[in-house]
Amino acid sequence: MKSAIIIDESLPIGLLANAAACITTGLFHHQLQAYGPEIHGTDHTFIPITKIPILILKKGKKDFNEIIRRIKDVDLRCMIFTKEGQSTADYDEYIKRTEGKSLSELHIVGIGIIGDDVQVTKVVGDIPLLK
Repeated sequence: MKSAIIIDESLPIGLLANAAACITTGLFHHQLQAYGPEIHGTDHTFIPITKIPILILKKGKKDFNEIIRRIKDVDLRCMIFTKEGQSTADYDEYIKRTEGKSLSELHIVGIGIIGDDVQVTKVVGDIPLLK
């Protein structure tokens, strides 16, 4: 199992980090097999983190619609995050801004995928790492 987040690298660093965090929370929802166990120290218990790699990639010249087409060609779980979601702190407002709309009506800032290593690589193999 492998995951990747493709992000619009032109976002300011704070919004970029926020988008990656939001995508990760949605992407790993109901993916309990992806988490390791709690780790117990002498004075602290560490909350489980993922056991699988999370690649953070930059969109570059790729079009998000092209990436979505690639995702549809393989069997991967996908999390699409939009500016509409990022520009509000109220979830009900996020719902109002996105419900009933097509992706073409929204402004995508990042996409996360999770699934089989080979399938993830098929989608993101030519997309560069965010550095």
